[in-house]
Amino acid sequence: MRSVYLLLMILFTAISCAGLPGPVPIERPLSLDVDDNRCRIPFPDRAGQFVHSIRAAMPGGHQAVMIGITAVFPETGTIECVMMTIEGLVLFDARYDGRMTIHRAMPPFDSMDFARGLIEDIQLIFFPPDGPLIASGIADDGAFVCRYRTDRDRTIDIVLHGDHLWEIRQYDPDSRLIRSLKTDPGSRGPAERQDPIPARLKLTAFGPSEYALTLDLIE
Repeated sequence: MRSVYLLLMILFTAISCAGLPGPVPIERPLSLDVDDNRCRIPFPDRAGQFVHSIRAAMPGGHQAVMIGITAVFPETGTIECVMMTIEGLVLFDARYDGRMTIHRAMPPFDSMDFARGLIEDIQLIFFPPDGPLIASGIADDGAFVCRYRTDRDRTIDIVLHGDHLWEIRQYDPDSRLIRSLKTDPGSRGPAERQDPIPARLKLTAFGPSEYALTLDLIE
């Protein structure tokens, strides 16, 4: 149990981004007159609850496994999330609807910094960017790219590859990569718009405190 606490405490520490790659080069820009519906493909368009097995990998080969239960409501931006051990002990239980309501938070998950960081990662996974579309087009590898600028002066690239594979890349105000969320080529999600969540997602945080989370969809 203590190893799970220590690993997750490290996961949500602040990270530095020096020397990291910048936004995806767009070789063939497209018109911004209309926000292309393809930019919404990675995100649910209706309320739903998702249960994931989450495997955390840290430098040095350290790993931890937990269960995450997330309910999202795209129309309102509301999030309800629970994190628990595989034995069923609830580590964190909160609701976000523009303000944070924490129902349960066991140390070291009882800080507001942890809660905010967790909500930001959930928003990256399940919600379209909250800012305007500033660029779109085709990358040199043929991928379709939508680029957004958020209200926190961050940039988000949504990169759509063939065969229903996609990646979401988040950059800091200096355009350095801080998060990458990818579908797993070995577990492609369904093509239907009504259920876009793939069977496996990989979230990577970059910097000196790098970590990777593999989310396997259970339900």
